[in-house]
Amino acid sequence: MSNWKASYDALSDIMRKGAYVNLTLNKLDDKDRAFVTQVVNGTLENYFEIDSIIKATSSRAPQASIKVLLMQAIYAIRYMNVPAYAVVNENVNLAEELGKEALKGYVNALLKRVCDENYELPDFDEPRFEEIKYKMPLWLINVVKESYPDNYDEILSVEKRREVHVRLSPSIRPTTFEQKVGDFEKTRTGYYVTVSRYVKKLFETGKLTYQSYTSTLAVDAIGPVKNKEVLDVCAAPGGKSVYIAQKGGIVTACDIHPHRLALVKAYAERMNVNLKCFQNDAMEFRPDWGKSFDVVLVDAPCSGLGVISKRRDIIFKKSIKEIKELTEIQTRMLDVAALYVKRGGILLYSTCTILKMENNDIIENFLKKHKAYSLAYEEQFLPSSDGTDGFYIAKIIRRA
Repeated sequence: MSNWKASYDALSDIMRKGAYVNLTLNKLDDKDRAFVTQVVNGTLENYFEIDSIIKATSSRAPQASIKVLLMQAIYAIRYMNVPAYAVVNENVNLAEELGKEALKGYVNALLKRVCDENYELPDFDEPRFEEIKYKMPLWLINVVKESYPDNYDEILSVEKRREVHVRLSPSIRPTTFEQKVGDFEKTRTGYYVTVSRYVKKLFETGKLTYQSYTSTLAVDAIGPVKNKEVLDVCAAPGGKSVYIAQKGGIVTACDIHPHRLALVKAYAERMNVNLKCFQNDAMEFRPDWGKSFDVVLVDAPCSGLGVISKRRDIIFKKSIKEIKELTEIQTRMLDVAALYVKRGGILLYSTCTILKMENNDIIENFLKKHKAYSLAYEEQFLPSSDGTDGFYIAKIIRRA
């Protein structure tokens, strides 16, 4: 299979079937990985610009399968160091391979117009201009504007940081890591580094893990957890549960889906920590767990709009209607989780989104209903160029 066919298959799964970018790319063979990763991420990042180019160079909307092919080709023509004629030829041939031989002429003509830059993009006063500028759908841009009228441009314009955040296992000394890793930026909980062979080796041997900085701050917000019973009701893929266990917590990690629970178990095994894992629905109360835990963590399913620069597949999945449905799930999970907290215990709520309807509003309504709880700490992180994700943390204490 050619690299172009591999990138086409990956993009088709993401754009047409709703697959996740990270899971799709993780399935790639090593020989295809670098090329396909660049094409997939680049095409998705520039989706609205490329879509506008297709509209400007075609008198009719292309078939869904051909649109995926055109999008990857246009991205390569505009942004990759590949001869334009080679991109055109490879993707015209790919159309035939996909059983679309009758459309080879259409694909060839459109891509040649792109090579000649025979099109115009939307002007700054057109709504589509903002989609291209911010690389997001207009409905989402408007939602962010409504929530953050004074600084929406800064939030929407943040570029993804190239370095990744890693957290060390207790099995490796920080000084050893710092001496061998080369360039790094230290944080409260880990380091921003460029992924190298050394970093990959430490990951494979469980001496470090990739974990977003804000995710680690959510765990640290709990405070001391040594010898405390901790319930993580939405644990997959397992980063917070593993970190809590490494800090000495006695962790019960749950997920409703067996395949996602398997990710938690694999994560714990790689990092050499012990977790108690249960398949469990966070929206259904388990009487045997009532008032049994010192800490209950609700890392709730959310729109993910705080990490959209890392998760471009989100633009194909979310709508304001879906987000409102998510708030009902978040509310229910928090209500159920509250029943598991001991008196004097902690309920921690977190999301990787920036929308107040999923964050502040959820907590405000929770506190109105649950008089035994009080807010101890709350913070909304916004996406920033230093690598911080859009992330929300609320620490709530059960008084009675």
